[in-house]
Amino acid sequence: MQATNSPEIRALSILHTALLVGQFLFALISLFLGYAKKISSSSLQQYPQQMLILSIVVGVVSYIAANRLFTKKLEQIKADYKPVSEKFNDYRAASLTRWALIEFASLFSIILFLTTNYYLILVVAVVLIFLFYSTRPTLQKIASDMGVSEIEIEQMKGIPGPDKV
Repeated sequence: MQATNSPEIRALSILHTALLVGQFLFALISLFLGYAKKISSSSLQQYPQQMLILSIVVGVVSYIAANRLFTKKLEQIKADYKPVSEKFNDYRAASLTRWALIEFASLFSIILFLTTNYYLILVVAVVLIFLFYSTRPTLQKIASDMGVSEIEIEQMKGIPGPDKV
């Protein structure tokens, strides 16, 4: 990722990384618990294939919904004649919505793994974590998505927070 002087982009990047690390650590702890057989028995252990299918369906639906909502919001951002700082606020909100939906599917898969101890479900979670990683914000990606130049983003000042709007 290119270094940026914009604290807003750094903050968004840090948030993305924190969410990513949280998912990764939860998956790692779950893997350890599954390997150590510390997971209590659950009635869901009788249906591992069904839970795998459920995990895949929730993952695919969440990922598609996240990207459609994000794309729809980007179209609105590009169409609006707002200052770059206001467009960035809208972009941040769209990114958070996108990340929340993907993270939900990932955490749901990890929880299903914890209840079933079926390792293929954890593979689904890892795939979702990689898809989440692919959405990391960079200056180039943000500028392209918002339809503005990188210089405009670097020079934006005074993004109003939720309490200043």
